[in-house]
Amino acid sequence: MAEALFWLIVLAAFVVGEIYTRAFFALFVALAAGAAALAAAAGAAFALQGVVFVVSAGAGIAAARPPLRRAMTRGHYRLVSGAQGLVGKEGVVAVAVGDTAAPGKVRVQGELWSAVSAGGDVIEPGALVLLLELRGTRFVVDEIPRDAPPGLE
Repeated sequence: MAEALFWLIVLAAFVVGEIYTRAFFALFVALAAGAAALAAAAGAAFALQGVVFVVSAGAGIAAARPPLRRAMTRGHYRLVSGAQGLVGKEGVVAVAVGDTAAPGKVRVQGELWSAVSAGGDVIEPGALVLLLELRGTRFVVDEIPRDAPPGLE
């Protein structure tokens, strides 16, 4: 039973690793550790448990990972993170934002980001803006009028 516990600890460690990386490698290693735990609970020798682990992990990574990655990077399930994940969010101008010759800064979710105005007009500090797109390392923003309908503020 100690061997099954070992494999369950390995499973838990790789599940935590997958949560933090989302690379879809640790997921298959975790599932393979689960299969090895089942083999241990059934009384299989440790060498056989190791074979079950290696074969299961390899098969999962080779067979299931590629279509899973494709599904997660397009359409409705597309994973978006980092600066790209902020597009569509609202921010507040911290340093006046102008055109590409006079970029400014906007505060979004507590962080300062470089930004340029979509129309090229200067947007003064304190103005509420919508992040329209990310161009390189700068956001393109547009001011949200103060009399905008609820839901845009």
